[in-house]
Amino acid sequence: MTALLIGNNRAAEMAGGPDGTPDERRRAARGAQRLLWWARDGDVLLLPEAPDDAFADHVTGLTGTRRTTLTVVTAALPPTGALPDATVAAVRAALAGRTVDRVLPVYADTGVTDLVRRLGAERALPGWAFHAQGGSALVNSKAAFRAVAAGTGTPVAAGTVAGTPDAAGAAAAELLAAGHSAVLKAAFHSGGLGNEVLTTDPAVRPLGAHRAVVLPGPGAAREHVARHWAGLSSGGRHPIVVERYHPESTPVYAEFGIEDAGVLLSGHGEMLMDPMVDGETVPAALPPELLDRLVGGGRRLCEAYHALGYRGTLSADAIVTPAGELLFTEANGRLTGSSHLHSVLAARLVGEPPRSRRVFLEKGAWQVPSFGTALDALERSGLAFDPATRTGVVLVGDRVPVDGTVVPCVIAPDRTAADAVRRSLPAFAAEPASAS
Repeated sequence: MTALLIGNNRAAEMAGGPDGTPDERRRAARGAQRLLWWARDGDVLLLPEAPDDAFADHVTGLTGTRRTTLTVVTAALPPTGALPDATVAAVRAALAGRTVDRVLPVYADTGVTDLVRRLGAERALPGWAFHAQGGSALVNSKAAFRAVAAGTGTPVAAGTVAGTPDAAGAAAAELLAAGHSAVLKAAFHSGGLGNEVLTTDPAVRPLGAHRAVVLPGPGAAREHVARHWAGLSSGGRHPIVVERYHPESTPVYAEFGIEDAGVLLSGHGEMLMDPMVDGETVPAALPPELLDRLVGGGRRLCEAYHALGYRGTLSADAIVTPAGELLFTEANGRLTGSSHLHSVLAARLVGEPPRSRRVFLEKGAWQVPSFGTALDALERSGLAFDPATRTGVVLVGDRVPVDGTVVPCVIAPDRTAADAVRRSLPAFAAEPASAS
């Protein structure tokens, strides 16, 4: 059994467009290395940047995958369009005549489906026909999401999809005139980077948005939208979403696997904001009634996307307002920043039944001199993950060459214990980062 894992972590619909700063592209390349967590013996990984030895050894040491059996192909993965012939040839060479039994991309865009077609591996990518027609863009569009939510009776914040600056400005002005704040959402982006809040209240924090714009009154919303329409709408290519913004809400999600046989719950959690997403905790600590509504509403959305032909991971995101209302906000049809927690750390490292008695806390980055130094510090302090107790710290991501940080995930019996471990990670004196 051979799987092809594709780290296209900066697909256009994920990043809001084909461009980005060098730092953003490098960070995305390092993030794509999380696919190592899914790798099993004999798999081939197509990544924009090869993982450093220390990180690869850490991951495969915990998953039990024999690293020597893995093949890593490194190539620049364009955010849109087909892969270069040279990249396709390199993947073929890495497969060495073996049949691809499973294809797992971060995001199943048309570049991925074209590669799969050229390898003759369409059956290895569930939903290939749907993805090959641009289906992933439909599933990940925040504008399309509101239509699917409305059609399935899934609760969302008051608002609309607007295809012109006049319509968007009028919708935002109406919300402000009613005493609310408004959030403008680009149809395609991730991590809240395509969102901005319009408000007349300087105290409003833009949780899940890259900024809050304080306006003197509703009329100014029209002027703001008209002035920034090109950026909001990706040069007029896409409509935008205008919704009522509920300050100080708690963002939560339920993640599912959508397969031919149906919809399976992978897990749920709470996203931690500072003010953008800074991590998460799993599972979501919600009252049973709210949790049932989160999972039930998410499943209803997934069943609609399943009927369309989508196959793969889907996260149904929502907020719990200060008034206790559960409102769904978007759907993410791809491997998310949560998927490794459910599919690998919970399923493979912890397993059943201990999984139901564990909390996973992935919050913030840990500044370290090197990945190896971080591992040594965990071992010396007794904080490293222990397969016997199935608790401890796992380093799920390596960003040392980019910004001198690693991404720790604490696995503990409860949230209080997880918070205590996270606070106890040793602090290192600032020094130049190394890749070792």
